[in-house]
Amino acid sequence: MKIIRRPRPHTFAKGTALTIGNFDGVHSGHAELFRRVVSAARAKSLVPTVVTLHPHPKEFFNPEFKLDRISTLRDRIIEMKGCGIEQVCILPFNKHMASLSPEAFVQEVLLDQLNAKQIWVGDDFRFGAKRAGDFALLSALGDSHGFVVNDLAEVQSDGSRVSSSSIREALKAGDVPKATHMLGHPLVYSGHIVHGKKLGRTLGFPTMNLKIAGRASALTGILAVWVHGIEECPLPAVASMGVRPTVEQSDQILLETFIPEWQGNAYGKLLRIEVLAHIRPEQHFDSLDAMVVQMHQDTKKAMALLAANQPQISNTGC
Repeated sequence: MKIIRRPRPHTFAKGTALTIGNFDGVHSGHAELFRRVVSAARAKSLVPTVVTLHPHPKEFFNPEFKLDRISTLRDRIIEMKGCGIEQVCILPFNKHMASLSPEAFVQEVLLDQLNAKQIWVGDDFRFGAKRAGDFALLSALGDSHGFVVNDLAEVQSDGSRVSSSSIREALKAGDVPKATHMLGHPLVYSGHIVHGKKLGRTLGFPTMNLKIAGRASALTGILAVWVHGIEECPLPAVASMGVRPTVEQSDQILLETFIPEWQGNAYGKLLRIEVLAHIRPEQHFDSLDAMVVQMHQDTKKAMALLAANQPQISNTGC
């Protein structure tokens, strides 16, 4: 998988088949789209490509806006790769990008930088300054510039349209099974374990800390999870996703994971935390003693849930 953060003209001499979007969570609808892009790319000897913007345009135009993200960029890229996408182009969304007219965006970005030959977007796609460009204009520009624009078919689950928005709402409500059903794959957070303040160790709950990039997370609270990457088989654990309101004032989203009866050093390791269930919302406690009592209850509930369910991510030999 090739990651390109600042494409330059003529970078893609071979030509690309691409789709443009945020693709938060990479749900079942996204996966179907990526398969179509890959199939068309192989038939035309093009490179199957995903184009995404960073930061999200809503965050760029409104510094106070916080997108409740389903997944991190790392995890989105992992899912894209699994669908056959060969490269991801992360376009910096800045003043220059925001000022481009639809015609200038097509010429400078889609043609000069990406050498697009086949493009897939939804019929509600907007592009260019003040969102002036739409699907009809992109199709017309494709006719005049020699690229083909394809419409996306809607993907449904249980009679409802699958979208990142619907998954986001399910996670905010703590409905992990509904969210994972729409995703079409387990909800996973991956990254390298970092050092924390080690407060959990003094309380009898040593945790592994994973920083979650972004300003907000759709899923917060106490979670029953499987930990992949420490031992050959996944380990049952309880985790907390949030900003730790009882012990500090911070906007940094942290995923703290406690594996009962496990001792070892996970610092620097790349772990995958697979979420099974949401136990309760994040909350503020009046004292550390009260928090510890609740942590024992949370751990007991998480272990019972995990004992009754197997991890969805396969591990050979487990």
